[in-house]
Amino acid sequence: MSGENNILLQELCLLFDALLCFGIPIIGILLLRKRAERVLKPFLLGMAAFVISQMLLRIPLLQLVLPNFKWFLSLQVQTYAYGLFLGLSAGVFEESARLIFLKYFLKGRTSLTDGLAFGFGHGGIEAMLLVGINSIAALILYPMGNLNLAGSGYLTLLLGGIERIFAISFHIGATLVVLYGIRVRKAFRYVLLSILLHGLTDSMIVILPAAFAIGNLGLELYVMIISFLVLAFGIWLFKRHGKEVVNSSNQEYQIKDL
Repeated sequence: MSGENNILLQELCLLFDALLCFGIPIIGILLLRKRAERVLKPFLLGMAAFVISQMLLRIPLLQLVLPNFKWFLSLQVQTYAYGLFLGLSAGVFEESARLIFLKYFLKGRTSLTDGLAFGFGHGGIEAMLLVGINSIAALILYPMGNLNLAGSGYLTLLLGGIERIFAISFHIGATLVVLYGIRVRKAFRYVLLSILLHGLTDSMIVILPAAFAIGNLGLELYVMIISFLVLAFGIWLFKRHGKEVVNSSNQEYQIKDL
């Protein structure tokens, strides 16, 4: 009976992960839909930005192309350098894609709602593809005996979904940083900032365990703090400086009218 209870609880953990990964972006965009009508386009563009930058470009490059080079194989055994490489490469690919899609495919739309919708799309599709689908597959395969989760504790299973809350928060915040840069016509400065923030966040996930023997809970705490700070910073940019941008734009129009 205890074995059956164990399986049931593990499956509930997997179900919880799947619900988080699919539920957060869907509920998020539905809530935004009540606030503004045109949120589907930025939401879908956010999804496309992640799929193209990561699934079609960066991940195949890391897995299929770079292993053919000796310098990359040597880099993989240098934990700190490899961590920085992985983090900064993720920042360059994802934040560059974020800039391109926001600036050229969502041209002229720089509202807070647009940024939130794009961020939900970007972080949401990442959660669905990297964790959500795997959780659903595990739910199906585990009872059939085709998957062994004997060494996976409940907390370990739950962290997969909980981490997506932090990741989605980060992507929303990073989107707001980049979008604000476009809004104030300082795109290069703010996309560079978002690349550095992204690189710092991701690289430390590799470096911290090696340098300080930090476990999963410590890493998740680190990711949570950074992600919420980036989200708060992005919202602060729009709330604190948004009115200044609008006022300066109105003054420009008034001068032109004169």
